Amino acid sequence: MKGTLIVGYGTRDGNLEQIMETQAARLRARGRKNVYIAYFRVSKPSIEEAIAQMEKDGIDDVLVVPYYIAEGKLTRDFIPTKLGIAPKNSGIAPNGMKIRMAPAFGYIGTLTDILTDRIAEAKGTFDSGILVVGHGTLDPLSNNPDIIATNAARLRAIGYKYARHTFNEFNGPAIAPTIEEMVKAGAREIIVTPLFVALGIHLCEEIPEQIGIPARASSGEITVDGITVPVKYMGPVADDPRLVDIIDVKIKEFYGE
Repeated sequence: MKGTLIVGYGTRDGNLEQIMETQAARLRARGRKNVYIAYFRVSKPSIEEAIAQMEKDGIDDVLVVPYYIAEGKLTRDFIPTKLGIAPKNSGIAPNGMKIRMAPAFGYIGTLTDILTDRIAEAKGTFDSGILVVGHGTLDPLSNNPDIIATNAARLRAIGYKYARHTFNEFNGPAIAPTIEEMVKAGAREIIVTPLFVALGIHLCEEIPEQIGIPARASSGEITVDGITVPVKYMGPVADDPRLVDIIDVKIKEFYGE
């Protein structure tokens, strides 16, 4: 019997658990059976606990869908290790279950569409400064940096001439100097659009500090070279229903529909 396991990173004080529950409920409402969720760390159930429950429920063929923006060590090594199929992303686990991993969201145009929705929510224009923020990574094989840069490039192609990309940590360009460059180039408002899946300490505390607005604030003002500009700080991609569409396509392929 087949089943789907959606895997998230886990959180201590963010909203990832709510997001995962919402997306799984949407899939079940579409008639998808045997949809489970699990977390790499901190949150429950763990990957090992979820797999054990699936085995107990008679599931022996599993599609694992990572609720991640990009591929990296987590999707390439750490999660497959917990599943018992490393170093590959598919195979037979020690418990005899057939397990395969789907890719992260990656380069799908849906992410860009969500970013443009955030711009619309902020009442942005083509003259607004749009800052696409990624997490950043120390993994040289991760495609996170390129995905973030690609989405900013797509926004520029649409017409957002001041669209730029930046990272919370590990990679450059950094947030503060990028905002400074945008203002000097002519942007008179900044709309920050994080390309993250959920709220957490990065979005609620670290990134606002680098922007120059209070922790957990959704807006504020900053001054660059004597020019004061408003900042609108938008939410992550979160539980956007279009991401369920992406997951459902992967499930359809899994079931041969």
